Amino acid sequence: MGEHRFISEASAASGGIGSPTIASASASASALAHAGTLPVSSHSSSSPAALHRTPSQSSFASGTRTPQTHAHTQSQMHAQALNDSGVVLGVQTVGGSDTAAGASVLALAHTDEFVFSGTQQGDIHVWRRETFQLERTLSGHSGGCQALAVDAVGGVLYSGGGDSTVRAWDTRTLECQYVVHAGVNAGAILSLAHWAAHGLLVLGCQDTSIQLFDIANRRAVSRQAQADEMAARRSRFFAEAAPAEGKEGYYVILHTAAMFAHTGYVHALAIGATPDDGAALFSAASDGIIGVWGLRRSEDGDADAPPTLERTASLDTSGSGDSEGDACVHSLALDGDGLLFAGLQSGGVDVWDLETWQRIRTLTGGFSSISGSSPSPGSSSKYNVLALAVDSRTLYAGAADGAIRMWRTADLSALGWIRAAENSVLALDALAPDALASGSSGRPGGVQFWDVAGAVGDAESNPRLSTNLNAALPRGGRHLDNKRLISELARWVRMRSVSGVAELQPECRRAARFLKDLMRDVGAADARLISSTPTANPIVYARFDASSDADAHSLRDTPTVFVYGHYDVMPAGADAPWRSPPFELAGRDGYVYGRGVSDDKGPVLATLFAVAELSAARRLPVTVVFCIEGEEESGSAGLRETLASHRALFGAPRVVLLSSAYWLGEVTPCLTYGMRGSIRATLRVESSRSADVHAGVWGGAVRDPLACLAHVVSQLVDPAGRVLVPGFSDGVRPADPAEDAAMRSLVRTIAAREATAPLVARVSAAAADAPAADAHDHLFRQLVQRWRQPSLTVHHVDVSTPAPETNATLVPAAAQAAISVRVVPDQSLDDIAAKLRAHVTSVFDEYVAASGSDPAAPALLDSLRLHLDVRPNAMWWLADPKTPVYQAAARAIREEWASAGARSGAGAGAGSASASASPSALSDSDSAFGGDSADAHDVPLLIREGGSIPAVPWLESFFAPHAVAVNIPMGQSSDNAHLDNERISLENLVRGRQVIFRLLKDIASVIE
Repeated sequence: MGEHRFISEASAASGGIGSPTIASASASASALAHAGTLPVSSHSSSSPAALHRTPSQSSFASGTRTPQTHAHTQSQMHAQALNDSGVVLGVQTVGGSDTAAGASVLALAHTDEFVFSGTQQGDIHVWRRETFQLERTLSGHSGGCQALAVDAVGGVLYSGGGDSTVRAWDTRTLECQYVVHAGVNAGAILSLAHWAAHGLLVLGCQDTSIQLFDIANRRAVSRQAQADEMAARRSRFFAEAAPAEGKEGYYVILHTAAMFAHTGYVHALAIGATPDDGAALFSAASDGIIGVWGLRRSEDGDADAPPTLERTASLDTSGSGDSEGDACVHSLALDGDGLLFAGLQSGGVDVWDLETWQRIRTLTGGFSSISGSSPSPGSSSKYNVLALAVDSRTLYAGAADGAIRMWRTADLSALGWIRAAENSVLALDALAPDALASGSSGRPGGVQFWDVAGAVGDAESNPRLSTNLNAALPRGGRHLDNKRLISELARWVRMRSVSGVAELQPECRRAARFLKDLMRDVGAADARLISSTPTANPIVYARFDASSDADAHSLRDTPTVFVYGHYDVMPAGADAPWRSPPFELAGRDGYVYGRGVSDDKGPVLATLFAVAELSAARRLPVTVVFCIEGEEESGSAGLRETLASHRALFGAPRVVLLSSAYWLGEVTPCLTYGMRGSIRATLRVESSRSADVHAGVWGGAVRDPLACLAHVVSQLVDPAGRVLVPGFSDGVRPADPAEDAAMRSLVRTIAAREATAPLVARVSAAAADAPAADAHDHLFRQLVQRWRQPSLTVHHVDVSTPAPETNATLVPAAAQAAISVRVVPDQSLDDIAAKLRAHVTSVFDEYVAASGSDPAAPALLDSLRLHLDVRPNAMWWLADPKTPVYQAAARAIREEWASAGARSGAGAGAGSASASASPSALSDSDSAFGGDSADAHDVPLLIREGGSIPAVPWLESFFAPHAVAVNIPMGQSSDNAHLDNERISLENLVRGRQVIFRLLKDIASVIE
């Protein structure tokens, strides 16, 4: 089955969207709808995947086009389920106010680096194509930004607004260079075209005129003359912008304009070539006429005289389905084969042959596949084709019902449709072959990015492998680009690989087999499932041989890099808190959402693709082996036995590489050098009776296990948070003054840079009225407590009562508490476990003894028993940041994010963390915890984690003496691992892949 993929949505609205695949960009959140079915037009020869949502009505602000949309239902269509290759990603919003949330996207344009979206509010949002993240918001127009055009050679973006101005923006610096004022009474600039061959900018205006601005000769008129002209202008009909302060200002010379080019608003302009007369301007308006224009030079031979427009032909669209008096052409597009496409108010798309000047067809087939009937006169507002785009083989039509229809340009056959928005699709932009951006209105107004390769590709091709979306995510080879990375992640997320749940064990095995097959497909020399414990999920093993000297049969003494990760995930819990289905990849705000995307499926795939890319390019300097387990969330059951029995497969690891940690904040990259250990405990108090009893009958006459358990638990931690287990802090390593100093420096950094990070925000709120020094000290003590001090947590209490949330009438026969302890260097897990057992047993015994020693106490039936299970789970882990491997990892992080910062300039998000701006506790040339050199203030921040990973310290010990574990976080502090709405930044995932790439390409010199 064919497919299209929803790449991402970057929006100026809040609301939902559904569709298949790659990622998302924006500054605040909005909802994602579910993927639906695949409707196929009766005229279509292929079956692209599509989404279906019922659109709602919308309206437009003054000065914009004013079509209405109406709800419709799907009927009389062939539907197929979305296949496994589809990926559902989502919607973004820009700004936090209700006004911003409802802003429509009126225009789109792009360069190699950015996509620009003009909004109803007059802003232009700049999205980075590589990561779909918001780079900047350009402001200046006082009316809606309704038209955009790009001069790719000159590096200029032109924006036309409802304030009768055009602004010229430098596409590299994103700064406004100058402002052009349209002719008096022009009204809104509804369309723009850059006529590169003549150095002209063409303006389609609300007053029916088409105006010319001579870009190359804009300074020919003196500044004084320009100022006098602007001062004299006072429109009688439209509010026009005042001259921009500090910007060059120019005005359009009206005698070069076609003042009444149409008898309606000029909605669309296009520059193209006619077979006989060469370059031409095409215009479309609400009068139903397509104008064809040429340039006329001065008849007196004055080469400096500005050119004027001359109409050379008119194409009448009447008879294309519009009722009389309702003719309107909203959009135009030209292909490279002499065809002109015109989007009609009736819902059809006229196709004109520019050789014969004949209308050869009106395309309507794609519409019947949604509505159940073709457009008819009088029903045009349902289908208004408000936007057109064309690439090398596909025509796209965006309509007022929220759908995008597609036709193959070679034979004009219908390819199907995409449900793109609830409201009108107002803008389309073909970014590259099979890569499309769309802009929609109202809620959820926004920009969506689509990979439509599966819908328009050849039937014999595999769209997942063969499509090239480098324009959207330009990285990697034909099979290894980031588009595929996200597509494979989406397929993997669909597999509910929750460990420790018997009924989901088949899903775990399916997830393991999926990864094994993917590893083989991307070039692994060996990939298999291994296991030595029948009840445990299998481990996925793979080997990528060093490019220089691959010998698969002599691994035992071969230095290798051992990649550790896991494919099992935590249960998703109830669906209600999730904003999108937990086992469907979704995209919002530049993040991908879904269970396991951050812990640990996303980082595992990013690492795999980095290794595969190096291997494919024959640049992999050492053999890399993968060990991806399926029981990490359940204590790594079977890992030790399986590795011990398959020891020869892994060579002699010098590095244990993983990415199973998180940044301390949101914008500054980090490197993790330590984690706490953990002990798990279950406390169960049982009554000698075998069943619950009714409290109204037996209450006060029998012993209550829950009351006893509550007492025991209350003696574990005092109200100030101090653990009451005697000797609980025994063995804690004394503070290192150098580490203390580095941590205080880190506190100052994150306090300045990470105001929105959960830790900083919560501490700041708690110390809102305290001096900065006190707030910094509070934050420092928080980190010390999380990283360097042991802790005890009560996770939950359960009772034997069925449905205890609703049944409050029983005395339970048993009560149980789940507890964990975190230990730190240099504590002994066995010692702390023994002390916890002794303390709990002592408190329980005292409780039982006290209840039986008071003769005045009630005569209670039954006896109580304590069942105590205390198990060390994970040893603490602390690395030495001075090792060459850590220095190399820090350098890779620093170089990647410095390059991202250099590309993004003053951009938002993590990409702005440049190498010179972020203090750290690690440098190449200094001690582990900083010093006086300038490098001590480089990215990354050196941090510890409060959590635990059982495998990491054990793997270092198992592969001793040479193995060094390095944990490179890809996730941010707000990723919600183990919680609802788990997510990871698309940029972090892409950059994380490149960090691994940078580290491994030079790793040989580090581990020799």
